Parts: sequence; C-alpha cells; structure tokens
Amino acid sequence: MSRHVLDELFDESVFAQLKTRRIAIDKVGAGFGRTGWLDEHILQALHGSGKTFHTRDQGFYRRSLGHLSYCIAYYDIPLAEMAVYIHRFLRHPQFNTHAKRLGKVIKITTQRIEFWRVRHSTRLIIRW
Repeated sequence: MSRHVLDELFDESVFAQLKTRRIAIDKVGAGFGRTGWLDEHILQALHGSGKTFHTRDQGFYRRSLGHLSYCIAYYDIPLAEMAVYIHRFLRHPQFNTHAKRLGKVIKITTQRIEFWRVRHSTRLIIRW
C-alpha cells in the first residue's frame, strides 16, 4: 500500500517518472479515490489515511487543512521539474520519513520549503 498520492492534475509522465524512481505512489483515480473528485472528497479520503498528498493545486496550501493523519505537499514548480522536486523533497532530512511529514501542510518551490504544522501558528521556511 502506497503512502503517497499524486493529484490527478499531474501529467502522466510525472507519475511514470516517480514509479521509475521506485517511489510507491498512487494517483487520484488510479489506486486512490475516483477520477474527477472534488477537493472536499480528497480531503475526506485523506483523513485517517496516513498518506502524503502531492498536488499542484494552490488551494490545498492552507494552514486550516492540516491534520495529524496526513500530509499535504503543494508544489509551485515548473511541470518539467516535478518528478525531480518530489523525489528531492522526499529525501530532505526534515521530511524523509513518513512520521516527519504527518501533520504538515507544505509548499515546495525551487528556492525553499515553507510549511505549517498542526497545533502551531507560525509558518516555517527552510532553504534548499
């Protein structure tokens, strides 16, 4: 069972590249939920799942969406670099385990990682 879910907004090539990097990942509509799910459906399915949801939808980067039972990782990255940055994020020392990611809403850019933690009111920023 995969601990990662890719939003269906991602191109199939990103999904394929992640699979070749041996990242166990499902996609909304392919292994997780249904194609065409609204954001509310995705959030409901994430509750209690223990998954990291990878998305390009800026609407998911909201502190209020944080929950201890999942992680949301929003990528503000050019599409051509998505697989590289997902892989890079998952290898980052502060996020390289499942336990380190849970309870966070994260924004990944080419310059930095910003994130909110459940039960904390400050946003943290880490430079690559």
